[in-house]
Amino acid sequence: MKDHHSLLNTAKSYLLEEVAPSANEIDCNPNSLFHALRGLGKLGLLALKVPHRWGGKEFSEQTYGNFQELVARYSGALAFVQTQHQSAAGMLVASSNSSLQEEYLPRMGNGEVLLGVGFSQLRREGDPLTVAIPVPGGYQLNGVVPWVTGWEFFSEFIVAATLPDGRAVFGIVPLLETHQDSGGAVTLSTPAQLAAMTSSNTVTATLNNWFLSAERIVFMKPAGWIHENDQKNVLRATFLATGCALAGLDILESVASRKSLPFIQKAFDSLQQELNNCRNAVREAQNNPGLKLSERLQLRAWAIDLAGRIAHAAVTVSSGAAIYSHHNAQRVYREALVFTVTGQTRAVMEATLLRLTRADFYNEPHRRTEEREEERKISYSRVIHLSYVIDTDIPQWQGDPPVEFETVAELYKDGYYLRRFSMGEHSATHINAPNSFHLDGVGIEEYSAGSLVVPAVVIDIREQVVVNPDYALCVEDILAWEERYGEIPPSCVVLLYTCWQEKWLDNNAFFNQDTQGGMHFPGFGSDATRFLLEERQIAGLGIDTHGVDSGQDTTFVTNRLVLERQGIVLENLTNLDQLPPTGATLAIGVLRLRGGSGSPAGVMGFVP
Repeated sequence: MKDHHSLLNTAKSYLLEEVAPSANEIDCNPNSLFHALRGLGKLGLLALKVPHRWGGKEFSEQTYGNFQELVARYSGALAFVQTQHQSAAGMLVASSNSSLQEEYLPRMGNGEVLLGVGFSQLRREGDPLTVAIPVPGGYQLNGVVPWVTGWEFFSEFIVAATLPDGRAVFGIVPLLETHQDSGGAVTLSTPAQLAAMTSSNTVTATLNNWFLSAERIVFMKPAGWIHENDQKNVLRATFLATGCALAGLDILESVASRKSLPFIQKAFDSLQQELNNCRNAVREAQNNPGLKLSERLQLRAWAIDLAGRIAHAAVTVSSGAAIYSHHNAQRVYREALVFTVTGQTRAVMEATLLRLTRADFYNEPHRRTEEREEERKISYSRVIHLSYVIDTDIPQWQGDPPVEFETVAELYKDGYYLRRFSMGEHSATHINAPNSFHLDGVGIEEYSAGSLVVPAVVIDIREQVVVNPDYALCVEDILAWEERYGEIPPSCVVLLYTCWQEKWLDNNAFFNQDTQGGMHFPGFGSDATRFLLEERQIAGLGIDTHGVDSGQDTTFVTNRLVLERQGIVLENLTNLDQLPPTGATLAIGVLRLRGGSGSPAGVMGFVP
């Protein structure tokens, strides 16, 4: 995992230093694009999902998605072309043709061999565009492959042709004008004049009686394979769209820093938050094989929608300059259009159109702009209580007021039932206020309603806590979590799941005091807290123990750091095991006690 993180950092450095400054040139000049592609090869980044035994990096699907997003952020054309090569490598990995694997795979990671693909025509309805007829020693191929990217970059490509029984044969053929002694031929059109990524040299290949020998066959696939594969991998192209959206955000951020116009910064903050939510939801979906196809399609459509809207926003803030073809905003806008239709199926088209035609979001001219900006929607499949039931025997910090109930009216006597209760402001599941640690801090009643509805991420440190009950979250834990789920988005609450909730019914176990009275339970380390606040700009922290500070930290550093910024501190949470690592939303209900140092809190988690 550390090696993969290092490789991503290497890729980012290369993209920032060598690719980003030439992105517009790379978009239109094949030589510049080829040079950028070779640069990825020199870094060994062109066979990322290939196993180590074949010279690859063996990236997980999640890490590969991070890489795809990174490349698309700095050059859509480079992302588009290298994806073809990576896909070809993945096909060879799945092949049973060991001779082809030995010939190609060890040389694909460094770009010594560059290989394209051409099988999108299998998605088309009606008669197949490319057909294969069995002949002695292999197959004879005839037809048209309408979309093959990388002419003059790739020496060959993997083609798919449909057999009479509906199956498809995949094999390697030249990506250049070639004539066989037997009379077979591959001919190519001139490169298509695309609206974007013209440098990708996308051509149409025509096969006339081309003989594909058995030695050049990658594999055979059953009828309908392409449609099943599209459903399985519906989220794969999503990272190209989110990378394009990040490119648009980079433009917005740059303009916001130069122009003192608050509405640009407000637009940037809003779009950045939405994009982070989308990216986190996509990464969570990758780890949830049981997620329905319809939900995956919605995520894909969301990413496409965001790429288009953010690119449009980049054009908007760039004003008339964005009309020039060489302007970054113009290029990113055109890239968003390409990624809208990349790997498109009928289902993706339908989901995208449904997203783009949401009447409740776009077609309400009668509503004031301010009302639309204030509107927030939480989509959820279930709601979870994250607060304990308050009772007289709950674990309480030494010196806290006891929980007491007193009946003041009885149903049989007074016609209604009523109790009075009293408890400390920091008992049960609760939220802390700045004035509990800072003389000039505000009370709990000063928290705005909007600040108490926040996205959440959950970091699981159960394994560390089993070994060490005093364990404090460190920066390395955060980076490891981000390697799997993506960067922690700003303005969220980071929840720490330690499994301490299992000790709630045992007061001694919950505080875990030693003979000297010292308490032993896990929490957030000070370095991790500073990292989350300063580098990730989070809204606050929460934990399933009695303190975000570990039991051994009697100075309450984490509390002080968070509350100094009027952040959120939630303690004594429960049911964190029922929340996903990303994608949940918290609704925090507080008692607005005048000058309150905190408040018992009814916290609910909305799970998408």
